[in-house]
Amino acid sequence: MNIQEALNIFGLSGELTEDDIKKAYKKAALKYHPDRNPLGAELMKAINSAYNFLMDNIDKINKFQSDNKEYHYNFSEKLEAVLTMLSGLNGITYEIIGNWIWISGETKLHKNILKENK
Repeated sequence: MNIQEALNIFGLSGELTEDDIKKAYKKAALKYHPDRNPLGAELMKAINSAYNFLMDNIDKINKFQSDNKEYHYNFSEKLEAVLTMLSGLNGITYEIIGNWIWISGETKLHKNILKENK
């Protein structure tokens, strides 16, 4: 996972403190917790990975943010939409690996749907 991918998961930008990261983590964890969201187990893997990465690299992140002020994208909402689509496909197995989704199983049956949603 790189800095921008981790920031995208929480929709963060600008100068960050540990409190900012903790608040964003708590908000995302409440929204995507497996008890509240059927896709939560996979989403929480990405959220936990991003949180750990951001907390370990806060100095690098603030330097990166000052160098790249214009880029901001809410990755978690897009990820949720893709996982919702994938959960409706029979015979498909998916796993979140950082900012990637590894898809296996009966992919030929759903080739057109998968192409449309890449």
